[in-house]
Amino acid sequence: MSDPILKIITSDGCQSYLIGCPTTRECLLVDPKAGQENLYSSMLGRYGMKLAAVLDTHTHADHLSASTKFMGENVPLFMSARTAVRRPMNSLEHDSEIRVGELRFQVIEVPGHTPDSIALFGHGLVVTGDSLFIGGLARADFTGSDPAQLFDSVQSRLMTLPGETLVLPGHGYNDILFSTIDAERRLNPCLVHADGAAYAASLNAIEGAGNSPGVNANLKLNLQEAPELPDSPSNVAACCASPGGQAEVDIDEIAPADAQAIHAALSGPEQWVDVRDPFEFEAGHIAGTSHVPLSELGFHLDKFRGHDPLYISCRSGVRSMTAAKTLQRLGVVANPVNVGGGILGWQSQGNPVVGVPAT
Repeated sequence: MSDPILKIITSDGCQSYLIGCPTTRECLLVDPKAGQENLYSSMLGRYGMKLAAVLDTHTHADHLSASTKFMGENVPLFMSARTAVRRPMNSLEHDSEIRVGELRFQVIEVPGHTPDSIALFGHGLVVTGDSLFIGGLARADFTGSDPAQLFDSVQSRLMTLPGETLVLPGHGYNDILFSTIDAERRLNPCLVHADGAAYAASLNAIEGAGNSPGVNANLKLNLQEAPELPDSPSNVAACCASPGGQAEVDIDEIAPADAQAIHAALSGPEQWVDVRDPFEFEAGHIAGTSHVPLSELGFHLDKFRGHDPLYISCRSGVRSMTAAKTLQRLGVVANPVNVGGGILGWQSQGNPVVGVPAT
């Protein structure tokens, strides 16, 4: 089978995932955030996928879950058997399996951030929820949190996965979209401790200290069977123990005025990758470039190794910068170059595109 269809949707540091079967087009929605329902529905349509199930990796404290907006008779909700959430759901045990079309994912219990925290592993990726982050671990100062248990469950159940496994966390605070198990073994400062007790001692976290009034209000709604959700809810907390802990990386960038000359000198399309969504690329793109959607970049890391410099473009230069930072942190490309202004900047110089110009 080919790689899963993957769409990563980021909102105020929260990351949700649409994971689809390329054969049946059935799709799993992971950790939907309230207020983003229209975007999820739009992406399902744009990617030609049908929602088959919804999954919350744990009981969220920082934001409201939109699971009740999608679950129903034909779209079940999946959560850990350890959860206190009162919604009708399919309960998951450690090592149980979720099927989405022809996709198969193993459920891994990773308690610590919450007692009901789970991860999903399969097809070269692991969705880690709020347990393992990029360069960090989850907060462990909410009611029910246990920092020693968090460290030990991440080390014994996630860090033992194959090194090339893509790490897809529930939050991203450093403009880096995904990681790998191997990269976290090398780069995650929270994992240097000898054991969970040593990690807990380094944090000196007090259980319940993170339960602000906003957190408690979110938990109350997220536990309810049929909550009344506000139209535009906001985040009330960060869920990473050290969301600002990574150093900023420097990425080279070319100006729109220089893009055409650089493009003309390329040795082949593999030196310039467009990371927009498939429907954007198909509508119109720069000739002589390759295409890998940003969310699916991790499935193609070997394609980019050794291509220095690698020029990366998108619509305006924002998603391509995320791609460049991600590839550089992983050590896949030493010198990724962001195409400033993206295809809009390219067009502003009067340069042609194949198909319809981007707007």
